[in-house]
Amino acid sequence: MRIYRSIRGKRFFIFITYFLICSSFAIALIPKDKSNLNREKEALYLEDFTEEPVILMAQKQVPIYVSPQRKRAVGQLKKGKKVTIIAMLNNQFFIKGLALHGQVKGWVTQLALEQLDKTFSDNLRVLSKRKKIVDDLIKNQQIALGMNTNEVIASMGKPNKKNSKLDREGRSDVYEYSTFERVAQYRLRRDGLGNLFKQKYYVKMETGKLSVKFNNNIVESIEETEGNPLGGQNVKIVPIPIELF
Repeated sequence: MRIYRSIRGKRFFIFITYFLICSSFAIALIPKDKSNLNREKEALYLEDFTEEPVILMAQKQVPIYVSPQRKRAVGQLKKGKKVTIIAMLNNQFFIKGLALHGQVKGWVTQLALEQLDKTFSDNLRVLSKRKKIVDDLIKNQQIALGMNTNEVIASMGKPNKKNSKLDREGRSDVYEYSTFERVAQYRLRRDGLGNLFKQKYYVKMETGKLSVKFNNNIVESIEETEGNPLGGQNVKIVPIPIELF
């Protein structure tokens, strides 16, 4: 009986240790780039464009709503207090700040806050248009002049090879990629009754190689070094990212 209890105790200890290791590993895999906000469609979330907080003064006491549709109020904005802008949608701001009853997050009308700096507003408008273009390129696994290194990796994955150089002009990098396409193949199989049928499957076939040159983390040139991976299309161009402030 003592031997059985000893073995059972060891198994329990091993299980707990394994569980803790797996839990720690899973937590480490959670991306830390963006928050876990439930996002409103079409809203501009400032964390996509800057790590600097955008803070404005509340000029009016108005209701704070749980959504931009203003269906349910979660508090009253406190006049004269600063709030942090999280997102923007039409003429409304998603804010985090002090309400009459304490800290709260929610949507308020833009008129309740002091005006944004015009340069900031103009730059944000440019960046939001650029983001829509880049998001579409990434969705289609394409790249363009003017993208940055993170955007290229998001679209193409990590390069097969990378060369870097530092000099007085700054930093230059060359990423080399192999491009592939899925090609349909067929093979004969038998079903449960022994009847032959043609089964379709796909294989990855290399279509060429790309060399992407970055100057200070911005794509400066794209070269087809082997094959025709761009498919004969002209190289796309997007505006280079700018600083909000």
